[in-house]
Amino acid sequence: MWLADYIKICPGLKSDCLKKVIQETLPLFAKGIPELGVDPIDPLKQDKLDLELPGGFKVEFRNGTATGLRKCTIDSVVYQNSEANLKMHCDLSVKGKYKANGRILIVSINGDGDAKIRIKNVALDAKIKFHDVTRDGVVYHEVKNLNIKQNYGDKITFGLTNLFQGNPQLSEAVLQFLNQNWRQVSEEFGKPLVDKVVDIVYSIVKKFFEAVPKDELFVE
Repeated sequence: MWLADYIKICPGLKSDCLKKVIQETLPLFAKGIPELGVDPIDPLKQDKLDLELPGGFKVEFRNGTATGLRKCTIDSVVYQNSEANLKMHCDLSVKGKYKANGRILIVSINGDGDAKIRIKNVALDAKIKFHDVTRDGVVYHEVKNLNIKQNYGDKITFGLTNLFQGNPQLSEAVLQFLNQNWRQVSEEFGKPLVDKVVDIVYSIVKKFFEAVPKDELFVE
């Protein structure tokens, strides 16, 4: 697949053009570009993901899959002085196996089961810094760093089985508590999870800009 077939150039890197092009390209990019060694970001799969929250709460996700990025709505894009600011919103879903031990908020958890988390209308604010790198006489505008801030928007729904091993009644009570207090849970639990996901997405996006020469993407 030839790059120009689905990525249009924005002369002058004007915001309206960038917003339109990224919106049109996102579903295609999300599937991955095998020719460039770029992995899919939707579905975004991870065999194992370990988190440790303040206070010693530990979570291990296995066979995790996140979906929804390809359907994000691009709200705005600004590119200036080798920095891009991209704002978007979407519904995301994460599922897989989990193992958790410790205390979150006022609740103790000792679980091992299935996890499904739905995030309704999450707002993502991405800041990307680029720098020029020359290899074999060709200039690439590579990603230097990527930072994403999130606002969890309308609702997060947790679907977690076996939160207390061998005690379904207590498991159900804890799950109800987590869903009733989803915003407080997300404030404590969300940033470490998002940071891990950002690391994964960063490595994928970085590969893309390392593979495509600057003059094929940027016309200032």
